[in-house]
Amino acid sequence: MVLEVRGITKSFGGVIALQNVSLSLEPNRIYGLIGPNGSGKTTLFNVITGFLKADSGQVFYNGELLNGLGPRQIATRGIVRTFQLTRIFPKMTILENLQVVAAKLDERGKKEIKEIIKLAELEGLENEYAKNLSHGQRKQLEFSRMLLKNPDLVMLDEPMAGLTDGMIEKMLASIRYARDQGKTIFIIEHNLSAITRVSEKIFVLDNGVKIAEGTPSEIQNDANVIEAYIGAA
Repeated sequence: MVLEVRGITKSFGGVIALQNVSLSLEPNRIYGLIGPNGSGKTTLFNVITGFLKADSGQVFYNGELLNGLGPRQIATRGIVRTFQLTRIFPKMTILENLQVVAAKLDERGKKEIKEIIKLAELEGLENEYAKNLSHGQRKQLEFSRMLLKNPDLVMLDEPMAGLTDGMIEKMLASIRYARDQGKTIFIIEHNLSAITRVSEKIFVLDNGVKIAEGTPSEIQNDANVIEAYIGAA
């Protein structure tokens, strides 16, 4: 397993955000994480990536215990993530945004950047400042920056939020490309149509509890999911 989450519980004061959540991810697959607002999705991501400390439970990455490690230490092990709000350098150009995270700027590094720009369909905009990009283009740029770090596990927090149908298709293509390059992808998403089309397996949280997991078809027909999530949407 690339990632194993075992019995994670996290509370904020008297509010239980996650209760005994367990799940596992196999390599080179795309996974979805869905649930109503406040169900604990981002909290789980924050625990996995070291931004929050769990009250109990364990997180393993390629067999290594991550508990006690900070975000930077976890990132160096091959886990990268996005946040609900894009984190790019608005006063830098697209090219500069990519160069700053590239491992090397030799010929191979430059070739990788060129390929990433083509994948994101940002060709011809290399010298455009990031602040001038559309919302969808910023999302693509952020995703492209992550791929240049050559991660093993990519965690995306609502990558398709606010995107047009056309930009959603571009994002889905980028996600599938990353999987085909050997990455494992873990996605929080509210767009059910998009997440069911791209995911091979989906986990469902409700009030901090994992209530279901399975293929997109299984999830769409799960009575608990329909009541807790689809019925609340």
